[in-house]
Amino acid sequence: MQDFYRMIRDRVETAATNPENINTDGTVNWNFVDADVFMEVRPTANCTALFYKLFEDACSNFEMGKIY
Repeated sequence: MQDFYRMIRDRVETAATNPENINTDGTVNWNFVDADVFMEVRPTANCTALFYKLFEDACSNFEMGKIY
C-alpha cells in the first residue's frame, strides 16, 4: 500500500503544481487535480475507495507542505 500511496502522492504534487490546475487567485483547483490523478492512476473498481482515501491524505499533506 505504501507504493500505491507514493504513486498517488507523486501525481498529486505534479498535478497541483501544473499551471493549468491553478485558479486565477493562485489557489489549486482540486477538482482538476482529482481528474488528472484519477486518469493517470486508473484505479480498478475494487480499489476506488482506497484510492480516494490515499488521494485525500496526499492532498492534505501537500497543502500542509509535507513532502516525503
